[in-house]
Amino acid sequence: MGAKSHIAKWGTSLAVRIPKPIAEQWGVCEGSAIEIVSHGDQVVMHKRTYNLADMLDQVTEDNLHPELDAGPAQGNEAW
Repeated sequence: MGAKSHIAKWGTSLAVRIPKPIAEQWGVCEGSAIEIVSHGDQVVMHKRTYNLADMLDQVTEDNLHPELDAGPAQGNEAW
C-alpha cells in the first residue's frame, strides 16, 4: 500500500503524517515507538521491538538502581 504525504513543520522539527489506513495496517498508533533509518535517499521506519535479554545486557554496576525500602507491609504482602 502506498500513499502520498507532505512534510510539515512541528515546532523546530519536521513531521510526516502517516495515513490512517497505513497506520492500521502497520499496527501503530499515537505514542508507538518507531525507529527511523536513513538509507541513501530513502528513509525507512520500523516498529521498535524490545528484547529483554538485550536490555538486561545493558545493566551495569554504574546504572543499577539500589533497592528501595517501601516501608512495612500494608496488606497481604508476603516478604
